[in-house]
Amino acid sequence: MTTSSKNKVWKIEMNFKALAIAAAAAAAATSAQAADLPAVDAPVDYVQACDAFGAGFFKLPGKDTCIRVGGRVRTQVVSGDLKGDANDYEGYAKGYLRLTSMTDSEIGLIKTYAEVSAAHHIHGISDDATAEDVYIQISSNVGSFLIGKTTSQFDGFTGKAAVGVIGRNFSDTGTLQVSYTAALGNGVSAAVAAESSSYRGGEDHKVDLVGKLKVAQGWGSAQLVGAYHDVYGTDDSGYAVGGTVNLGLGAVGLAGASANFQAQYADKAMDYLGFEAAGEATQKGYALSAGLGFALTETVSFEVDGSYLKVEDSAVAFDTKRSAVDGSVSWKPAAGLLLAVDAGYAETKTDAKTKEAKLGARVQYTF
Repeated sequence: MTTSSKNKVWKIEMNFKALAIAAAAAAAATSAQAADLPAVDAPVDYVQACDAFGAGFFKLPGKDTCIRVGGRVRTQVVSGDLKGDANDYEGYAKGYLRLTSMTDSEIGLIKTYAEVSAAHHIHGISDDATAEDVYIQISSNVGSFLIGKTTSQFDGFTGKAAVGVIGRNFSDTGTLQVSYTAALGNGVSAAVAAESSSYRGGEDHKVDLVGKLKVAQGWGSAQLVGAYHDVYGTDDSGYAVGGTVNLGLGAVGLAGASANFQAQYADKAMDYLGFEAAGEATQKGYALSAGLGFALTETVSFEVDGSYLKVEDSAVAFDTKRSAVDGSVSWKPAAGLLLAVDAGYAETKTDAKTKEAKLGARVQYTF
């Protein structure tokens, strides 16, 4: 190789080394500058709490809807009639799943609620999953519109006792309904509803019309209700009216105590009195009920309620009179956990007199 050729090779090598050094320096400078920039994390989906709707609500990533998942597991046993066949006892283990959603929208707050349950009974019978309450409710500044199955707009006081081993006479019925509630101010509201008559012993494909006026204040609440009822098997109709007062007794020095008073009258609409007997087309009557609950300690409470029913039936020569009382002691050793014992007694007079007495116990956890 000539001297000239060697010089060319040497120059090429030097130029390559210079380029390599320059590239390395540039890379080092770029890395140093990048290190000075704030780090950008990859997008992460996470769950947000929705405190505006109460405890337990959370917002799913990418959704405007807040949901709450809850439920209950209940186990209980109730004796047979101690005045009759005491061996005819009942018991079950029952589970509830509750799903609630809340969505703010341009037409108002949209709430949905669905509760399903299933049970295993002590005698080997299992219930299929059953929808307890299922409804959609839309609330805005013009009122609240609800469609679905939930507690009747007629119902007020439905008992204090933790288990209720003895039936008491008051309206306590969930119905498929369409209802509208308007807030009138100062805690006063008015509601109207069309409710399926078949839930009240009326005809299929017919509706009962219900109206309610309610006031809720710091002392408690009170309501007046009325219902127009379709009578099964006839072209006739009946009606029911009622009044309920629920009082908190903290204002009179009884913290954690409450009392309830209720009166209901029905003519050819006997389910509104919690009275089940054939032939409501010839029946009318009234029911009075009351309840009291108060705390014994921070975790132990006592509840008692009772009712008196009188029904006249023009098709028979006697009236029906029934008195019932039920009481319980409840212990709540932890949040959501309930342990209760319950006892009840009832006496019914028709053309004869019958007596009924039962005991029961319940263990329940709500989450």
